[in-house]
Amino acid sequence: MRPLARLAVALAVIALQPSSRAGAEPHAAGEPPNFSAMSDDLQRLQTRIAEGDRSAYPAEVAELTAMAAAIAAAPPETWAGKREAGSLVIYMLSGGALAPVVPVVKEDSLPVPERALARGALAYVTNHEADALELLAPVDLSTLDVRLAGPVAFARSVLKTRRDSKAAVADLDWARLVAPGGLVEEAALRREIALLAEAHDAPRVALLTRQYATRFPASLYAPDFFHDLARRIASTGLADDPVNYRLLSDAAARLPADGRRDFVLTLARAAALNGRFDAAEAAAGEALQHSAAGSADEARGRLYLGAGRIFSDAYDAAVADLQGIASAKLDRSDAALLAAVRNVAVQLRAAPAAASVVSQAAASGDASKDGEAATITKVEDALRRTDSLVAADGSRAP
Repeated sequence: MRPLARLAVALAVIALQPSSRAGAEPHAAGEPPNFSAMSDDLQRLQTRIAEGDRSAYPAEVAELTAMAAAIAAAPPETWAGKREAGSLVIYMLSGGALAPVVPVVKEDSLPVPERALARGALAYVTNHEADALELLAPVDLSTLDVRLAGPVAFARSVLKTRRDSKAAVADLDWARLVAPGGLVEEAALRREIALLAEAHDAPRVALLTRQYATRFPASLYAPDFFHDLARRIASTGLADDPVNYRLLSDAAARLPADGRRDFVLTLARAAALNGRFDAAEAAAGEALQHSAAGSADEARGRLYLGAGRIFSDAYDAAVADLQGIASAKLDRSDAALLAAVRNVAVQLRAAPAAASVVSQAAASGDASKDGEAATITKVEDALRRTDSLVAADGSRAP
C-alpha cells in the first residue's frame, strides 16, 4: 500500500463508541489524567467526527499531540498495566506521532500480549506489511479488550486485502460488530462496501450502503465516500442490471435530499463516461425527478441523460435537448463534456466522404465492420479522454 494511502487508513482506524471511564485509573486533583483516560477522550472525539462534528477534528489533533507528550514523559513502569499498554496501541492506530512510541515498543516494558500487538501496530503504520501480518494475524480478537478488538480487526483486514479479500471482509464484519456507532464502524463500512463492489456483490453493497446512509449521513468522510462509491459502481458495471440499480438507489434513499441527488448525478456522469448508458439514463432520470426546473442540477441531469440517448432511438430528442442546455449552468468540466457530446452527436449522423468510404472498404474488405459498434467505442473513448483532460487541469468539480 502506498504511504499516503496507509496514512489515510491509519487516520481512519480509530476506536469505538463513547466509552465509560469506569475502567480507567483515577488521578488526583491537579494531576494530569493518565494515558488510558486520554485514550478514552480520544475515542469520544472520534465518535463525534463520525457523527459529523467538525470541531472534533482539530480537537482530535490536539489530543493526539498531548498524548505524544505524555508518552515521552512517562516512566517505563507506566506501560506495565494492560489498559495503559492497550491505549498505546489505540494511539498508534489513530495516527499518533511515532517518535515517542518507538523506544517504548522496542523495550520490554509492555505486558507480553500487548507487546505483540504494539509491535504489530507499529509495523502496520510504518508500512512493514509482512511483519505486521505475522504479528497480528494470530491474534484471537475475542480475547481482546473491546477497545482494541475493532481497531486491530480493521488494521488486519487492510493487511489481508490483497492476499485474501474474503478474509479481509470477515475482519471488517468483526470490526463493525464490536465497535458499533464509532469511527471504526464508519471506516469499516466504507472499506467493506468498496471490497464488495469490486466483487460484484450488489445485494450486500446495497445492504451496507443503507446502513452507512442511516448511521453516518453526517460523517466528515461521507461526501467523498458516496462520490467514490458512485464512480466505483459505474466503472464495475454494478448498476447495469435494473434490479441492481434499484437496490443501490434505494440504499441511498436514507441520505438527505441533496446528498442523494448528488449521489445519483455522480453515478450518472460516471456511467456515461464508462459507456454504461442504461445506468446513466436511470440515474439521470432519477436525479431529474428531484431537481428544480432551471437549476444547475437539472442541467447536469439532462446532459448525462443525453450522453447515452444519442446512441438510441431517441437520438433526435436527445440532440434537441442537448442543444437547449445552457453551458453557463454547468461547471467547467461539464461544459467541456457538453461540447464533446454535442460534437459526437453530429459525427454520428455525418455522412462520410466518398473517398473515405472507398478507402475503408479497401483496407478492411468489409465496410460493415466499421459500423455502429466501432463508432460507439470511439465515442466512449472520446468521452473518457475529455473527462481526463479536464480533470488534469484541476478544474473538475469534486
